[in-house]
Amino acid sequence: MKASASIFSPSSGSRGTRPAFFSVMLAIYLTLEFALGFYVIRWDRFPSVLLFGVLSVLFFGAAYGTSRELLALKNRPPLGSLRSLSTSPRVALLYTTMNDVVPECLASMTQDYPSDVYVLDDSTKQEAMAMVDMICSEKRYTVERRAQRRGYKAGAINDWLAKHWGSYDYIVLLDADSYLPPDWVGRALRYAEHPSNRDVAVFQGLINIWNLDTDFAGTLAPMSRLGQFVWEKSLANSLDAVFCYGHNAMVRVSALKQVGGFTEGYVSEDFATAVALAQRGWHSKFIPLHTYEAVPENIRGFIKRQNKWTRGSMEFWGFASKPSISADKSFHLLQTPLSHIVNVMLPLGAFLTVFGFASSPAAAGTFLLSLLSDPAGVIWSVPILRLLIVWGLVGSALEVVVRYRSGVTLLEYLRHRLLSGAISAIMIPYELKSMASYFVTGLRQIPVTPKSERPLSPSDILHISSYSLAFQGILWIGIISFNPLGAVFNAVWLVPMLLSPLVVMAFSGTRRNRLDSSMANDRVPLTALVADPQRVHELLSTLMPTHEATPPVVLG
Repeated sequence: MKASASIFSPSSGSRGTRPAFFSVMLAIYLTLEFALGFYVIRWDRFPSVLLFGVLSVLFFGAAYGTSRELLALKNRPPLGSLRSLSTSPRVALLYTTMNDVVPECLASMTQDYPSDVYVLDDSTKQEAMAMVDMICSEKRYTVERRAQRRGYKAGAINDWLAKHWGSYDYIVLLDADSYLPPDWVGRALRYAEHPSNRDVAVFQGLINIWNLDTDFAGTLAPMSRLGQFVWEKSLANSLDAVFCYGHNAMVRVSALKQVGGFTEGYVSEDFATAVALAQRGWHSKFIPLHTYEAVPENIRGFIKRQNKWTRGSMEFWGFASKPSISADKSFHLLQTPLSHIVNVMLPLGAFLTVFGFASSPAAAGTFLLSLLSDPAGVIWSVPILRLLIVWGLVGSALEVVVRYRSGVTLLEYLRHRLLSGAISAIMIPYELKSMASYFVTGLRQIPVTPKSERPLSPSDILHISSYSLAFQGILWIGIISFNPLGAVFNAVWLVPMLLSPLVVMAFSGTRRNRLDSSMANDRVPLTALVADPQRVHELLSTLMPTHEATPPVVLG
């Protein structure tokens, strides 16, 4: 295969990233463990020993995250890319949908590079199928429907591959809410066709949020830039991690043929496939090209999506143990289920701090008076608080640098922390339920993430928060009954947790007009309006080529 001159070449300096990462992480973790075990834990008390176990898990996650941030500040390995294409690879765009078509995204799939568009429609609702047919007829896309649905999304892709193995060199995977800028395929091919990337099977695009017209989605979106700075743009490629998000990605067909297509029978069929490819010596790489998707627009949709991710994350225990997967690849894969284990540790730690110790109202009153008279001195005198303060200051300083480098403003960061903390407090019981459900029932169905929902009422939010509020009620019963001092020590998180439904209500306002939304950074393409059946014909008249519509505006 002929290739034009390279504008970028792989960074030889990235080879030292892996040992540096693990050395830094080990040093941080051992330091935290030593400080915890030597200065804080009372080894003669069983609840204290249990607390050591809980905090050890939390510190492991903290050490992993801090190491990523530290290494990301220095590590910026370029990926090989051609100045221009000297070949003409055959590309197919596969748009997958099941009763969740987003008309604006489907109608905006045309690429500058010649590409064939296939809509793999597993819809069961007539109105959804009619919408797909109408748009595909106008845009001249090919619709493929299966007589028998099997294997969910992976099965739909495999059925398509069985018909078209020899017709295409690459496929581009798209979900119902995916959006690609018109030049994306052409630019992605310059990475895929570079000689240094011939052993790369998955070219994953950077994913940004396009539905920023609600406070809920708009508040959560900016932190994707921080995540991209730390992981997608920096460490993932250097650490040779195994990943595939299953959408907004270009995949080499010859690699898929070696593993028999997408791996079926998993919630995380995307990662299962990436692992199968890695076992054959193929790699996954992020390419620095922006793509877009929608984020759930209220807490109910967010919980549904997170439940799916939680169930899928439990499968990573099996992925990481696959033969031919190196220890470091397995380690990074395991961070996904471990992050959910941390969510189990948090309520367990809360339970231990309340029910594992006893105190009297007099002791709580004395401590509170001392705290009011000399807050700094009293706080510093408590070993666990002293450790958390020091670690918090170090972590916050690093976070400020990373936030600045990734372009996330202080206001965006604070708003995100406020809302995401409230969401996490409400979601903890649902996380536990999803984990238990997966181990008990296995894979019965893969839920579809809502693409657009009405704003929730306060009563809706309170109903969704009922499990979290019940858990908090149990903690307050314990505090009132036999550990009043627990309220003083835990107020810093108990009070925000209690207020979490109110925080979610504050960010669950009515929808603004997307056409009037402010566009900035990696934000909304103007055509990415929420699906509204009453406006579809009006919208399509703007998007159809017969009207010479202006291409979508994509900033960033």
